[in-house]
Amino acid sequence: MKWLCLLVILAACSKEEKKPFEMPPVPVQTASVQVRDVPLSFEAIGTIKPSLAADVRPQVKGTITAIHFTEGEVVEKGDLLYTIDDASYAIRVREAESALLQDLAHLSNEQKKFDRYKTLTKPGHIAPVEWDELQTKIALHEAMVKADEARLAAARLDLEHCKIVAPIRGSAGKTALQIGNIVGEQPLVKISQMDPLVVEFELTIEERKKLPLSPKIDVFAAGTNIASGHVVFLDHTIDPKSGMIAAKGVLTEMKGSLWAEESVRVQVYFGKKEHACLIPLRAIKTNQAGPYVYLVKEDKTVEIRPVELGPEEKGFVVVNLAEGKVVTEGHGRLFPGSKVEEMP
Repeated sequence: MKWLCLLVILAACSKEEKKPFEMPPVPVQTASVQVRDVPLSFEAIGTIKPSLAADVRPQVKGTITAIHFTEGEVVEKGDLLYTIDDASYAIRVREAESALLQDLAHLSNEQKKFDRYKTLTKPGHIAPVEWDELQTKIALHEAMVKADEARLAAARLDLEHCKIVAPIRGSAGKTALQIGNIVGEQPLVKISQMDPLVVEFELTIEERKKLPLSPKIDVFAAGTNIASGHVVFLDHTIDPKSGMIAAKGVLTEMKGSLWAEESVRVQVYFGKKEHACLIPLRAIKTNQAGPYVYLVKEDKTVEIRPVELGPEEKGFVVVNLAEGKVVTEGHGRLFPGSKVEEMP
């Protein structure tokens, strides 16, 4: 009987020794597949520009006698910016006025002579040639008067151009010349209208084909969504150098500061993918076969599931998974079949 009990104990011990070793569950963080509509978009590199910009150039030559604005301030359309010495231009105006008065006097004299001949002379007493000469002189003086009027208008315009005014409302830049400098053909100052700002970028032909009328855009600087707006211009020709199509968007909602010529990232929206399946980007891993995720099964083990990646949105990416949970943290200790413990 003792031997029988001993055999039973030894058999029990033998069975316990053959029990396989089980790895403890791997602590992981998971996320469920989300289903929602996702906007479709593509990215482009853009440059911020003022909505209007004007190089203020002098239209007459001369010496700057006064500057009427402060660099960097906002000026209104028509505000006086520079004054150029106008003495020589005022003299030209007076000369043109004098020439006009002289030719008006000559015209008046010839016209009176013609009228007098018509009233005092009987028909046929003056040869037709003389009548023709009188009419020719009148026509000649009329032409001279018109030429004088044109020269006077040009002289007055030059005199007016000695006062240089702002062609648009905007922020004045740095003045190129100071008081006492003689102006030439170079710009004196640049005025930029910074409200609203616009962004210029380029599209591929395929991207251009996808766009609806006036698509929405978001502008990102240093990774931050800093402005929103919509496209207002799409070119109909291809740049032969780049093979791209020019586009421009106006920024109607500002969430921060942007500067002219600043390089930004432009997100252009052209539609939406309905009922898309999304998971966090941090769940995606990559091997030689491509992107994959660790999918948590009902028995709390994981399997590797290859995925196709679609559009991204705010830290999520569209994948071809219908449902389930994926591992987002703790991948390092996992292998197919690993048991996992979901942590908060």
